Amino acid sequence: MPAKKSLTAGSIWNKLSKMNVNEYTEEKVGLTYLSWSHAYRIMMENYPEMQIKWNGTTDENGVIRDVTYYEGGTAMVSCTVTIGDVSREMWLAVMDYKMKSIAHPSSRDISDAKMRCLVKCFSLFGLANYIYAGDGLPVEEGNGVTKAPAKKPVKAKAKSNGVAQDSAEETVQALKDLCNETYKAGWEPDEDTVKEIKSAIAGRDIKTISKLMIQIHKVSDVALQLNNETEQGELIDA
Repeated sequence: MPAKKSLTAGSIWNKLSKMNVNEYTEEKVGLTYLSWSHAYRIMMENYPEMQIKWNGTTDENGVIRDVTYYEGGTAMVSCTVTIGDVSREMWLAVMDYKMKSIAHPSSRDISDAKMRCLVKCFSLFGLANYIYAGDGLPVEEGNGVTKAPAKKPVKAKAKSNGVAQDSAEETVQALKDLCNETYKAGWEPDEDTVKEIKSAIAGRDIKTISKLMIQIHKVSDVALQLNNETEQGELIDA
């Protein structure tokens, strides 16, 4: 009987990164999300031996907390996922729906951040990594595998009840808020990026706004962790 093939970072990545999870994703404020329940199920179906560890700090009473607090009351969660001998760690600021760090977050805020952090950690193994990269489908490698078509962003159209138009305006506002908060935290976009952002907002181009929010969201994870807001003005007029 042949020996069981050991797990490696490469073998795990090659398996998970090729999976199309589009049917399980959701759209929120211009960003595409894979819910934690679907992500966890997929991981367990493929690697039921995986282990999850929540990192944190020890308080003054010697109690281990699965969250780290910073000056001003903002917080960070972090987890480590291990499959065999392969471990990956991910962290995430506890944020509101505008991607802004929350001061003195509630237990619900922390719980939600932990689940989002866990899914991001799964992406380091390959699962849904293409979504974080802003791609519609996993990268093909000539293996002939047929994958389900990517979800197409739907441009909002004005309706008599104003629901679709309101949705478009909320998405536009979410991009403005994300740009300004990340800018205040130290992000300095180049001139071409600023032009693209302003053009997408002016044209209410939901597809481009979604792409931009994914890109800026990755920057904001780093910028907001530093929590280094300056007195400079806003990047985009609110």
